[in-house]
Amino acid sequence: AQTARRAKGGVPKKRRTAVASDAGLRTMQTPFIEPGSTNNAQLVFLTIIYAVVLYQASNLISSGSELLQLVPAVAGIVGSIVLPILGAVPDGMMVLFSGVGPNAQETVSVGVGALAGSTVMLLTFPWFICIWFGRVPLAKSGPNAGKPDYKLKDKEPASLTGSGIPSTPTIKKSAQIMLGTTVLYLIIQIPASIEESFGFNTKQQAAGENNAAFFGLIACIAAFCGYLVYCFMDSQEDKVLAQIIKGIEKKQISIAAALDYLLRSSKRPKVRKLKDDSEKTEPLNPEAEQDTTRLQKVCWPFFRRYDFNKDKKLSQGELKPLLHDLGYYPQHQTLQMLLEEQDKDGDGEVNFEEFTSYLYKFMNNPENMAKAPKFSNPEIYNVEKKPADVEIADDEESEGEEEESMPEDLLHLSPKMQLCRVVMRSCWMMALGTVLVLAFSDPMVDCLSEWGTRLGVSPFYVSFILAPFASNASELLAAYTYAVKKTEKNITTSLSTLIGAACMNNTFVLAI
Repeated sequence: AQTARRAKGGVPKKRRTAVASDAGLRTMQTPFIEPGSTNNAQLVFLTIIYAVVLYQASNLISSGSELLQLVPAVAGIVGSIVLPILGAVPDGMMVLFSGVGPNAQETVSVGVGALAGSTVMLLTFPWFICIWFGRVPLAKSGPNAGKPDYKLKDKEPASLTGSGIPSTPTIKKSAQIMLGTTVLYLIIQIPASIEESFGFNTKQQAAGENNAAFFGLIACIAAFCGYLVYCFMDSQEDKVLAQIIKGIEKKQISIAAALDYLLRSSKRPKVRKLKDDSEKTEPLNPEAEQDTTRLQKVCWPFFRRYDFNKDKKLSQGELKPLLHDLGYYPQHQTLQMLLEEQDKDGDGEVNFEEFTSYLYKFMNNPENMAKAPKFSNPEIYNVEKKPADVEIADDEESEGEEEESMPEDLLHLSPKMQLCRVVMRSCWMMALGTVLVLAFSDPMVDCLSEWGTRLGVSPFYVSFILAPFASNASELLAAYTYAVKKTEKNITTSLSTLIGAACMNNTFVLAI
């Protein structure tokens, strides 16, 4: 046919070649099927395929970031920074791809719906999963009555009204920050509502909202950077405390030196002037949950050290070495009186809560602290240790805590090689997951937009309901994975992941 047209003096050969080339480029721009050219059954199939790919990609990101818990240098920021940022990539890409192209004004509702649905989902379904699977029985008596007791998690079932999860100061502060970031939506929502109430067309509304949108963009970026800085600073403090605890277990720091560190690092006025111009260290506040948590973390390894028979109680004979380490050498009768004074439940021994209470009183007595011998290895306070010098795992597990388990195929390697392999494995899993998200987010937006057109429903509502199940799969899986371990550390990480992801939606994704 082309030969016949050339013979008849049709379109020049060079022009025909260019037209064919352009047509070929238009058809080869994407390997994905155009949703508008499919029937309903084919569109269902496409949507399911894209959702499964995004789900698996999110799973790769989640699993890869979980491996980073084994890397001491970044373990403290995995839950609050690494996983939320990577988890926000699917939502961010859906918002980005929905706002570009020739029909951006129509398709952008898919991205905004995914953003709104994602935030709502994070604080409902995964939050419920975290609480339900992470709950442990509440203590029925003692100083911690009414609080989660991890010693009972394997001994009795967690009833609906007699169980719960811990609420750490970190979670409380992060939740307050997350609520604060929701104000960023009002920067654009208020002027947008005003412009729409006047009945302006799209072009007029855009002109009226332009400056507000730009200001909102700057505010979102500033809030995003500020949140990352806050998380990093908070993780640095956690790393120092972790080094202190590891130094205690290796007998590189005395109990008095550890208690002195708690006094000096307490987040309250540390020193105040007296009338005679002398200085006095402010005591820890027993009502402050953060102080109590830090004190318990430091006291636990010492408690294990003196608990020779591992019955989780200190007898008179086990209490004596503790007092010697504190610079106190009482007679037998005095020791008996001291034991009776600290034994609140009258069982003739000192449990962990009573042990912590005694050390709290001890550390807030300047005369006691002055007499107690203090020694420590300076390297303990250096959080910039080389990875090879840090042990990946410890044989003993503290109460309510659990070391991250090293993959079985890496157990035969040296600690240095384990760390290297973990980092490599984590990087390729997160990289592959991110690439899949980048590749399949745009086709998923097209599918959701097409569903809205065929159902006669705004694409906003379609993506509000469906998109979060694919884009938030990493947070959903992470919340469950951490929660079922039923330890305070993992529950905190699980809740931090959800709150951190909501903060990312309110800053990073909203900026996009």
